[in-house]
Amino acid sequence: MINNNSQSSPKENFKINFIIYFALLTGIMIFALLAYFFSNRQEAGQNENILSILTYVVPTFAVFEIFLSRFIYSKFIQQIQSNATLFEKIGKYRTAKIVSWALLEGAALFSVVAFIVTRSVFFYVVLLVIIVAFILSKPSLEEFINDFTIEGNERDELTR
Repeated sequence: MINNNSQSSPKENFKINFIIYFALLTGIMIFALLAYFFSNRQEAGQNENILSILTYVVPTFAVFEIFLSRFIYSKFIQQIQSNATLFEKIGKYRTAKIVSWALLEGAALFSVVAFIVTRSVFFYVVLLVIIVAFILSKPSLEEFINDFTIEGNERDELTR
């Protein structure tokens, strides 16, 4: 677990969210690129039965995970107590984002695996949609301030 001691400022503590976000996004993209380049040498269309099933399952799963990630994020936000400290709020925000990103990452990895199995570029189109959703869920101070109603001194600590 990340140590939220008083030695680091809230702004520095918030930056950890960006590091986690970019690490997860980079991991998805590297895996997708490696899968594309290493599977390019094999013939496409060998698994028609699996392709016909995955053509429906993967996009459905992706859409479900995109909506579920947003729903779970909002549920985490509703659980925060108004008297929580700024560090507790940042921790809750980080937890909500990580769970949300994990759902998106799961859908992205499933899409890449479907590509590996079938060699159908369609699954990279689905992956692109998931990556767009992932990019739109990037952590931001404005989102945090609005979602957790940060005001007064706490807001000043984050923005300076």
